[in-house]
Amino acid sequence: MSLRERPTLPLAAQPLQPQGYFAQLEFEPFAVRALVPIEVITEKVRASYQRAKVRDLYDLYRFAPTPFDGELLRRLVVLKLWQVRDPFDAEAFFARLRGNRYEWDDLRRLLRADERVEPEHVLTAVEGRFALLRDLTALEKEVVADARSGWNDVLAGRLREEARSLFRRHQRPGAAGPSAPPP
Repeated sequence: MSLRERPTLPLAAQPLQPQGYFAQLEFEPFAVRALVPIEVITEKVRASYQRAKVRDLYDLYRFAPTPFDGELLRRLVVLKLWQVRDPFDAEAFFARLRGNRYEWDDLRRLLRADERVEPEHVLTAVEGRFALLRDLTALEKEVVADARSGWNDVLAGRLREEARSLFRRHQRPGAAGPSAPPP
């Protein structure tokens, strides 16, 4: 949890996951305000871009089969990195994924004893699902170019509004849902 910056998208009330001790509570479990899933995925892309932790890569792997709007994700990734004055470079992102010497044993300690992780499978799945990050729009490229200075709030504001508009479109009843992952 971080209080350093505001979420780009509206928070959503999420119910707590049922726990055995809930029956002993003197009150009903309540919903908590949380980031919407696409913004959680965005934060994990940013973490993977900025540090070499195998847990971040694994989380992206676990998100890979999740349906989400790739256009929205890409806009959010560019914005999140702009906010910390780090220009997003998709080719550098994918090169880092392959070039990092991950501590796979650290990950194995976090998984169930019966769960096996094949590094090549994880990397291939993440590269395939997140390849859409390579297709920056003209506006996204402008925001990336401004990231080091971060002075152009109007430009970033345009991209932020595009992201919010895409998000709202998916929230309308009957709207087409987010894109499914490729087969």
